[in-house]
Amino acid sequence: MRAKLPAGGGTWPALWMLGNNINSVGWPACGEIDIMEHVGNDLNKIHGTLHYPNHSGGNGVSGSVVVPGVTTSFHLYSIEWDASFIKFYVDNQLYHTFNNNNETPFNNPFFFIFNCAIGGNFGGAVDPNFTSATLEVDYVRVYN
Repeated sequence: MRAKLPAGGGTWPALWMLGNNINSVGWPACGEIDIMEHVGNDLNKIHGTLHYPNHSGGNGVSGSVVVPGVTTSFHLYSIEWDASFIKFYVDNQLYHTFNNNNETPFNNPFFFIFNCAIGGNFGGAVDPNFTSATLEVDYVRVYN
């Protein structure tokens, strides 16, 4: 996904995926792959996180990297995903690897969600001068 992220304290954009079986098994059993999360109060720090049983909420398996200019220019956020690993990249630079296996929910179909939350547990305090911001997604590509 190529995207330019919103600016402002309290913004919390995310490009993520949930397991298709969420309606039958619930969360976190379905699995969650956060391809990219950014917290406006921690400018330019990109997070890639996996949530699944015993690793939900703040206990997700996560990596992060600082990428200058995420709110002023487009960057490429991607994962390489197969039965044995999930690798997280920004601008084709690897920053986090998860060892996948049959014990995790990450070998099933998933669907995409793109959103920008304001505030919340991870987004933090909203700047009192904040009025608006834009999450721009230029494109999404999926390869099988």
